[in-house]
Amino acid sequence: MQANFSVEKSVSNLWDKLGGWLESIILKLPNLAMAVLVMFLFYFLARGIRKLLKRTILRKISQVSIQEIIAKVVFVVIILIGFFIALGVLDLDKVLTSILAGAGVVGLAVGLALQGTLSNTFGGLILSFMPQLKINDFINADGVSGFVTEISLRNIILK
Repeated sequence: MQANFSVEKSVSNLWDKLGGWLESIILKLPNLAMAVLVMFLFYFLARGIRKLLKRTILRKISQVSIQEIIAKVVFVVIILIGFFIALGVLDLDKVLTSILAGAGVVGLAVGLALQGTLSNTFGGLILSFMPQLKINDFINADGVSGFVTEISLRNIILK
């Protein structure tokens, strides 16, 4: 049994494959430019809506930590919508379906693996909604004391 291996044939196949990829990239350049434009537009839209939320609706909420959480969630949701639209512009609908299906499976696996961390995160979320704890409050807990400067999902920062 002899192997018919030719370096010239392999290099020729490689160049043909790279040439096909280059043609495909050139054909997709307008879609790629449009997808990048969509992402930029959604980024600036998300920033604008976050600022608008902070100036108007979120002023009615007295706790700064809740304002920040809501603003971050709205920002991320708008960015994700822009990402999915950009994938659609690139004709990657199958990839989008695979990403969403994979996200469900990965979310389940990560949720099970990080039960302790997620419980701390939800504890921080619950602390954020407690009206008894606010920014600039003085607290003393377990020998550590200081003024609350920030309440995030995972921790409380004292100064």
